[in-house]
Amino acid sequence: MIVVILSFVSAALFALVGIPILAILARKIGLVDHPDDKRKLHADSIPMVGGIAVFLSLVLIVPLAIVAGLHYQPFFVSLGNDLLGWLPIDFERRVIRLHPEDFNQLPGLLIGSTILVIVGILDDRFGIRGRQKLLGQIIAATVLIVFGYHFDKIIIAGMTINFDVFSVLFVYAWVLAAINSVNLLDGADGVAGTIGIVMSLAISVMAVYQGMMVTAIIAVSMAGALLGFLRYNFPPAKVYLGDTGSMLIGFVLSALAIRCTFKQHSAYAFFAPVALLAIPFIDTGAAIIRRRLTGRSIFAVDRGHLHHTLMKRGYSPQVSLLWVALLCTTTAAGGVLSLLYRQSEYALVSIFIVVVVMIGCRIFGLAEYQLISRKASTVARSFFRFASGEAPDVRQSSVHVQGSRDWQEIWSQFCHFADLHGLVEITLDLNAPWLHESFHATRRRSDVPRGDNHEWYSQIPLISEGRLFGRIEIYGSGKDDESHREIIKSILAVTAEIESSLSEPTRDPVYQAVQTDEGDVLEPEGLDGTGPITTEDQKAGLDRIPQLDSDPDIPGPAAGTT
Repeated sequence: MIVVILSFVSAALFALVGIPILAILARKIGLVDHPDDKRKLHADSIPMVGGIAVFLSLVLIVPLAIVAGLHYQPFFVSLGNDLLGWLPIDFERRVIRLHPEDFNQLPGLLIGSTILVIVGILDDRFGIRGRQKLLGQIIAATVLIVFGYHFDKIIIAGMTINFDVFSVLFVYAWVLAAINSVNLLDGADGVAGTIGIVMSLAISVMAVYQGMMVTAIIAVSMAGALLGFLRYNFPPAKVYLGDTGSMLIGFVLSALAIRCTFKQHSAYAFFAPVALLAIPFIDTGAAIIRRRLTGRSIFAVDRGHLHHTLMKRGYSPQVSLLWVALLCTTTAAGGVLSLLYRQSEYALVSIFIVVVVMIGCRIFGLAEYQLISRKASTVARSFFRFASGEAPDVRQSSVHVQGSRDWQEIWSQFCHFADLHGLVEITLDLNAPWLHESFHATRRRSDVPRGDNHEWYSQIPLISEGRLFGRIEIYGSGKDDESHREIIKSILAVTAEIESSLSEPTRDPVYQAVQTDEGDVLEPEGLDGTGPITTEDQKAGLDRIPQLDSDPDIPGPAAGTT
């Protein structure tokens, strides 16, 4: 047990001392995160060496701790009884032992981690394609499976479920989900590091309880290294994890969860690690729902993640980080209690409490809930819709996914435009990550079925200062008298004015970046640029948005794409 504590301290000290040195080297070789005008709004280039520091801590500290624990067990047991004898821990039983499976699994974890670190460094330095990163992740997960990270069955309510070949598929899904979920949450100072610390400590408690001291050493070493890293990544950050670090955290934790929980073949051992990673999984699931239900790619960039919504609620980066830590600690505690008391209800209840708190306090998930409700309502109504000769039924809905600007007036103008020109459907989708704004609205007539042979479609992008911030999709009927060219020409004139109005930050109430961060913190400024945005500012900004003219002969851009 003393070895576990010393591993934590040693890893933290190594990260504290090593990161400044690595940062100097990173600047020389260009391993830094450069700001841009779309997502990365920090002022200076930031070294991305946090992941390398964590990896080196594990590679150096873990073997030394295992060797020291094996050779000096009597000394550490005596020291533990002298210093921590008041704790309800049997130090003679909590000693380091290498089991036969360790000789397979530990090299597998090292090889897989090394592969993932190499992929991460290449991405941080040169930038590689998403499919190339995914291939590296799959290779790392394959290494785990080859070296014995899998399980065969699970027992739920007395029933045994054999996975057989599906066990391999589950391990792939588990490892890839953990890697990418943590990676997606690495968008604000300290978030991924804080989550990694909480989850690593929770796994170490589980491992110590089961006498798996090698697993505990790996987990606490990662927690210690991340704590040392957090010294430089606490808002405002001086060093970033990079994809190297965020992927490494998810990979190692997913592997340790398989070692100390999944292999027990019990329901509580299945739900315990799920609870540990609940916050990353919930955030990723919400991102997929949000993007799919707004018609965007699931790989699209937005500012709707948990840490972004917390900061948009007005919380400081430090308070937002505290919220993240509290939510993660709640689910982690549920996972630990589930394993200790052999009751899966603890894990499930902790996840439920966190979801209710996030939605009830309107800090996360509200927009996704509204999108799901809208979609479910639309599907339900479609089963009870009958053809009739009455005026066409019009269905419309809008969701302000994130941000504080009032887009409803613009949307109402487009709805009026759709009425005047008899459009079958019109969709307005706005996504401006650098402004922390996202709005999605759609309106459709029910008398024209989807896929009608006479229906035509056009998508008009909205671009401001070279940055795509949204799109307008329109569906019309070829049976109408008005030409589709006239309709598109008319709406292009309006979109040009909207783009122009958003490209004038000195006159519009546009959000200005004030925080140097991977996942920027944005503060609103008023029209005069001297204070917070006011209701008068918003109204003044909206007054500049042109009214949609029903005249199809309004001159517009010379060319458009249909």
